[in-house]
Amino acid sequence: MPNLQIVILCFGILSYVSRAQAEGISCFKCLMTLTRPEDSDRLCSHFDGSDKFQTFCPTSTLCMKRTVEYRSKTSVVKTIQRDCAPQKYTSHTYNDNEKTWHKKEEIITTAYDEGCFVGEHRGAPTGPPEYCFCSFHLCNSAPPQIGTFNKIYGLTIIALTILTVISL
Repeated sequence: MPNLQIVILCFGILSYVSRAQAEGISCFKCLMTLTRPEDSDRLCSHFDGSDKFQTFCPTSTLCMKRTVEYRSKTSVVKTIQRDCAPQKYTSHTYNDNEKTWHKKEEIITTAYDEGCFVGEHRGAPTGPPEYCFCSFHLCNSAPPQIGTFNKIYGLTIIALTILTVISL
């Protein structure tokens, strides 16, 4: 019986740590342009996956990665932006009794599907951007890691399920 408890505990910890909770998700975030000189080390061109690029996103359940290729006559430059998925929706409601407006904020969890898709091509010489959305903490580091993590996560769940069945 102790083996079953260990398996259930491991499964619970893995599920809690890896999946985004309703309260938010941790993502990598880098800046495309400088707004303050002290942020120069957080530019996307300097992204290295270190702690300084990590942020907590309280109003997101997904991380986002946006890839854009800029083409000139002689070269192609690829830029990658990492951030929290914009899922917060703010609306205003009017209360007839109080005769006042109130802000109402909600997180639209269905705003995006997990995975990658090519955005709309609006005629720019750069071509359309690619957007990737994922629901694991810090999953927007790079596509190979996302795929690898999902495979490891899936295999771990299968292994824990088998161990649970065997120990019953």
